[in-house]
Amino acid sequence: MTRLRPGTLALLVAVLCTTGAGCQLKRPDVLPARMIEPRLPDLPAPASSSQPPSGLASAAPIRLLDTQARGHIGRRLLHQQAGGELVEDPVWRGSSAPDRYLDSALRLGMASRSDVRLLDSGAAASLAVTLIAWHLESAGSTRLVGAVEVEFTGTDRAVRTQVVRASEPVSGELPGDLADAAGRLLQTLASEAITQTTQAGR
Repeated sequence: MTRLRPGTLALLVAVLCTTGAGCQLKRPDVLPARMIEPRLPDLPAPASSSQPPSGLASAAPIRLLDTQARGHIGRRLLHQQAGGELVEDPVWRGSSAPDRYLDSALRLGMASRSDVRLLDSGAAASLAVTLIAWHLESAGSTRLVGAVEVEFTGTDRAVRTQVVRASEPVSGELPGDLADAAGRLLQTLASEAITQTTQAGR
């Protein structure tokens, strides 16, 4: 067996280190992602707070069963091109998936109304809301578009489904007032979903 001299061994180690360093791949240049957090508008105080407790008896008890989004709706903003194709925005993204904010908007919306009472009971009618569209359209002016599927299950276990669609204008170059527009749109979708629920429960 041949023994390597200390100098030869050191040279061999230096060559191996240099070769390994030279084989490293260059990191690609990536645009930094900038976060946007929807700002929900302030809601009025609950109307039932000024009424006697007997007024709560007429409020429809609703259980918020689930708030989710279709798989393709995530944190990135989607742009709808002229042909209808959705492409991801390379820079701007939401700080969380929009359905998390929608859940907050639904809970705040129910708390601000006197005709609905949010409770967690299997005997109450239930509401499930799925965000099925959330993207920017740039036909003429930029608008943030959202749509939700509202699934109401009554106490008779009959299921009623409705789709609610709304949009908000976005002013200026992105992000512009996108955070405010997103908050207004979420509040509109939540309010419409609650209204559909109360009508279906009659």
